[in-house]
Amino acid sequence: MLNRTQFLAIPFMVLSLSTIAQAGTIPAGTEFQINTYTSLGQDVPQICSGADGNFVVVWESSADHDGQDRGIFGQRYASNGAKAGTEFQVNTYTFSDEAEPQVCCDAAGNFVVTWWNFGEDGDMFGVFGQRFASDGAFRGTEFQVNTYTTGTQADPAICCDAAGDFVIVWSSDQDGNYWGVFGQRFASDGAQRGTEFQINTFTPGFQRRPAICCDAAGDFVVAWQSEGQDGNYDGVFGQRFASGGSARGTEFQVNTYTTGGQDGPAICCDREGDFTVVWTTYIGEGPADVFGQRFASGGAARGTEFQVNVYTTSRQREPSICCGLNGDFVVAWASEGQDGSRDGIFARRFSHTGGASSEFQVNTYTSNYQNEPAVACDANGNFVVVWESFRQDGSDEGIFGQRFQLLAQVPTPALSFAGIAVGVIALLGTAARALRRRGRGR
Repeated sequence: MLNRTQFLAIPFMVLSLSTIAQAGTIPAGTEFQINTYTSLGQDVPQICSGADGNFVVVWESSADHDGQDRGIFGQRYASNGAKAGTEFQVNTYTFSDEAEPQVCCDAAGNFVVTWWNFGEDGDMFGVFGQRFASDGAFRGTEFQVNTYTTGTQADPAICCDAAGDFVIVWSSDQDGNYWGVFGQRFASDGAQRGTEFQINTFTPGFQRRPAICCDAAGDFVVAWQSEGQDGNYDGVFGQRFASGGSARGTEFQVNTYTTGGQDGPAICCDREGDFTVVWTTYIGEGPADVFGQRFASGGAARGTEFQVNVYTTSRQREPSICCGLNGDFVVAWASEGQDGSRDGIFARRFSHTGGASSEFQVNTYTSNYQNEPAVACDANGNFVVVWESFRQDGSDEGIFGQRFQLLAQVPTPALSFAGIAVGVIALLGTAARALRRRGRGR
């Protein structure tokens, strides 16, 4: 029987369901906790999905989890949201911090995790990785990604092609002028392909925080933020590459609007190599919004730069993006104040033609803040969003998620809005009768 708080919340639940349904999706199950270990903080989640919808979530965990500062942990899931196995540690080397994990899955569900740590490569920060089979078994041992070790190599990003070959990119202070973006290709068995290579052509100032995506054939695109290159603080730039590592065309500017800062890019590729880049635009210390640009596989812009978020009060930032096989894509981001309590997670679906759905709220629990979202799509266009939530698991940050299913993938009876309306009316009636009985009993 519903209590008064639950009864009063029903209109908001109905509104939320209606908004999500307008977006062409419905939640698959309820919001769920991902981390099992809850002491102190678990944060910075990342996610990837195999073609069948099975998915893997990785995150960094607090200093007392791996016994020596922060470490990288993960959890596998079946496509229906059931846990596959138990929470596992990714990193073998545990001295000092391991942080900012990234993960990619191939079509079969095998996956690779990369991160940076302090001291393991002999000089400050370096980038490392670990391969896994789809069943969670370690494939080989932890390996060093960067060849150049002087100074700092950090901010890794990774993509896998359908066959499991992968590319890792990172920021390094080695291009002679502060930070630059570098990369290394790998075969599915972990063997290096070619040598470490520089991605950015423009080198003045800082080029950092790279993002990368691969198409099914292994061609890849890297995007990053570059200081001063677009004439006004940070801008977003990119470079396309063939699977063999050769540059395709020249470095190109992604953002059209250049006032203020454009940074923190995220990128996804579809099967054919068309790609979309999203980023945050900041106007000084004030508002922030999420923008995007679609591109054809040949590098030509498709349409014009577009705004992702509809709600524009305060700051919308930290975008993540995933592409379906047909080029449709989903963007998730953190929005300040929109869910009624500091940051919340919101998302929006876009078609490959540029059409957009309604914006919808992802998180159900709204106390404190929910931020650092990451999203992964499967071959059918269903998707999962994960994020960090403060105090929800009882101890600083925890990792939470929500699965979504396309309405087209849902059995017909479940799509009936009439059925939903009847169910809601019945629920309201039951709640009202319960409140009347309570009133008569006083």
